[in-house]
Amino acid sequence: MDYCADYTVTQGGNTYNDWNLPSKDELNQLYLQRTTIGGFGDDFYWSSTEFDYDNSWGQSFNNGVQDANDMGATSNVRAVRAF
Repeated sequence: MDYCADYTVTQGGNTYNDWNLPSKDELNQLYLQRTTIGGFGDDFYWSSTEFDYDNSWGQSFNNGVQDANDMGATSNVRAVRAF
């Protein structure tokens, strides 16, 4: 799925369509700044970093643990534009 790549936001007459799924390291930075950024649940979020053929890295925003999970599983995503 291309949820992040297909995501658009129009604000103040400007359309932003250059979103992507953060890498494993970028996702960890989002976790570390989650209180400042806001909008995160205590859930698991996917990163764009693949672990192997069937698994990608993600991160729990409940406890900060990063883990590889089956790419067929359903989890949250958080689109980012720049890092």
